[in-house]
Amino acid sequence: MATHADAELILHLYELRREPVLREARDWFAREFKATTAAELTQQCPPGSDANRYYRMVTTYWDMVAAIVNRGGLDETLFFETNGEFLGVWRKVQPFLNEVRQSRNAPRLMRNLEELHKRWERFSAG
Repeated sequence: MATHADAELILHLYELRREPVLREARDWFAREFKATTAAELTQQCPPGSDANRYYRMVTTYWDMVAAIVNRGGLDETLFFETNGEFLGVWRKVQPFLNEVRQSRNAPRLMRNLEELHKRWERFSAG
């Protein structure tokens, strides 16, 4: 069962999403990010570019939130009932994620987001 602390954390995470640069990055990610392969990711988000910075901001934010939920720091049911943006992020990165993990020798890259998606699938099925 969700606690008052869970509710406060949900509201805090929402406030973080309203931070101007993260809001700009989220808008860019939703509207303009179109990569479906690792090569396209590199092309669309070259190192040093705003696109690269926005991509990293959005994906690391949601991977961080996923880690909090996955590790029990936030009530899962409350999170799933009040958030859905992570699903769109996952759906955009999932097609090329394994390729990026291999090319960067980073097998744990966005593992938290991947696990959160699996948890959401179980939650939504039940």
